Amino acid sequence: MSTPARRADDIEAALKGIHIPSCPNVLAELMGELRQPQVSGKRIAALIGKDVGLAAVVVKSANAPFFGVSRRIASVDEAIRLLGFGTLTNLVQEATLRNAISDRNASLERFWDNSRYTAAASALLARKTGCVRPETAYTFGLFHDCGIPLLVQRFDSYKQILGIANRTTERWFTAVEDEALATNHATIGYILARSWGLTEAVCQGILCHHDYSVLDGDAGLDTEAQALIAINVVGEYVAGTHLRTRRDAEWDKGREPVARFLGYSPTELDDIADDLVYAFDCHTREEVA
Repeated sequence: MSTPARRADDIEAALKGIHIPSCPNVLAELMGELRQPQVSGKRIAALIGKDVGLAAVVVKSANAPFFGVSRRIASVDEAIRLLGFGTLTNLVQEATLRNAISDRNASLERFWDNSRYTAAASALLARKTGCVRPETAYTFGLFHDCGIPLLVQRFDSYKQILGIANRTTERWFTAVEDEALATNHATIGYILARSWGLTEAVCQGILCHHDYSVLDGDAGLDTEAQALIAINVVGEYVAGTHLRTRRDAEWDKGREPVARFLGYSPTELDDIADDLVYAFDCHTREEVA
């Protein structure tokens, strides 16, 4: 495997005319405010409130069952008080990312559902293992596949290539994309994440998230990036199982290296994943009832 630094050297050449949306102003301002020594909840609420549509999406998202809030959230101020700045930032990232790379000619609802449940499952596993912050794991789960809709927009044949990559067991997922397109969704996702100011660990993790060899030995990644990749593999499996869109080839390739990295046996990892699936299934039944 090439080191992440060497792989990044040729990243700009891999764009091949793909449009990378710029970071929305509201998200850039929000992240800037959160970096201040003393964060102002009123300032955060005001920033989000400038966009009525964004504020509505944040409030709606905050009431999703997997955030576990005991009563209905009616405003951005309440969302801040009950969820905290980290989770609120995740909700803004989700809303702005979805708006920035939406495609009127492509149905991406399944993609967004999968990304959101992957993010939620990753955050729960991060809380259980303590190896990364849950908010960071959520961000990673949300952004890790953001290159996919951009490639759908750019290449008419990409959905077919995606299907082949999803079924391939002998090669890394991104190797199939590279062979067909001379680029891949992990590279495109890395570029977007970097341009949106996400942390280096998140960016490098996105770049390498289908190469599970980075979880063994010295792969040139820091521990946080490795942990994000490992947790995300479980998150994707949980989301795919819950939504009935499973990608068993990825779970088969990643299960054992992820278990080793996280300090579990493969059977223990299966049990943890099954418990998360059960929790999501229960939440869905409660929401429908």
